[in-house]
Amino acid sequence: MKDWKKIIFIDIDGTVNSDQWYEKTRGRSGNIDPEAIALLNQLEEFGVEVVISSSWGEDAIKPLQEVGLKLPIIGCTEHLHFYQDWLCRGNEIEKWLIENMYTNKSGMGTKYGIDGNGTPYYRKHYHEGDIDYEYVIFDDDTDMLLGQAPNFIRVNDATGVTQEDIDKAKKILNREN
Repeated sequence: MKDWKKIIFIDIDGTVNSDQWYEKTRGRSGNIDPEAIALLNQLEEFGVEVVISSSWGEDAIKPLQEVGLKLPIIGCTEHLHFYQDWLCRGNEIEKWLIENMYTNKSGMGTKYGIDGNGTPYYRKHYHEGDIDYEYVIFDDDTDMLLGQAPNFIRVNDATGVTQEDIDKAKKILNREN
């Protein structure tokens, strides 16, 4: 069976830090919870790569690595909502996928469209030349696109990412759903 690229989009605040983390450490231990990073590192065996989808942008790279993130960080989403109020995090992720996963750049990514045979499809492209991939979005907010729902894991900002969230991600990344 052909292998596919596995990507996780991670938000920072409310995902790899949490209300409980700040209460426990009173902010003295940095802004990233090492326990949350240890949970994400469980995905290393799957060959997962990280895209930061947070207002932190590239400023998150060093703190994530300093706390022990083993997963390679391959990019950051652009902050589109700075340009248009109606754009959301889901649009930022969609744009990153189109720019990085499709050689023809004309795809609709996780939205619906018409394939080369005129057949409607939903969720992903698998056209020749495109990269076969699976992804998960970890975020405490819900501003995602409808087509991203099967790949979205809403993290509780009180606790940050949990083992249950990681287990769901493993199933999505392995296409067990």
